[in-house]
Amino acid sequence: MTPDQLATIQAVASIMSQIGTWPIGTVLFAVILGPWMIVIFVSRSQDKRFEAVIEMYKSNVKLVENYEIMSSQQADMIRLSTAATTELTTYLRTRTPCHQLINRHLGDTNVYTK
Repeated sequence: MTPDQLATIQAVASIMSQIGTWPIGTVLFAVILGPWMIVIFVSRSQDKRFEAVIEMYKSNVKLVENYEIMSSQQADMIRLSTAATTELTTYLRTRTPCHQLINRHLGDTNVYTK
């Protein structure tokens, strides 16, 4: 080794003795436990997202059930409306026209004299 390399190693060793082992411990802690902490953090955020997805699906099921009830009520309303329209159409086609009633009463003069 050259004297420059020896001087560099001695300088690094003296700096390490003054600082202590905290930087090395911190680096080892970050390298060993850091990935586990990241995995726990990501797992927790994924759990929250999954719970939100579950709530969304529950809300969608409730929406579909309410829509099914509403559509069945609407179908009943359409049936009633169709029946009423059919009954009205039948009545209007089978009734005696107004002009025939008027002519019948005009031809009977005793109706107005009584």
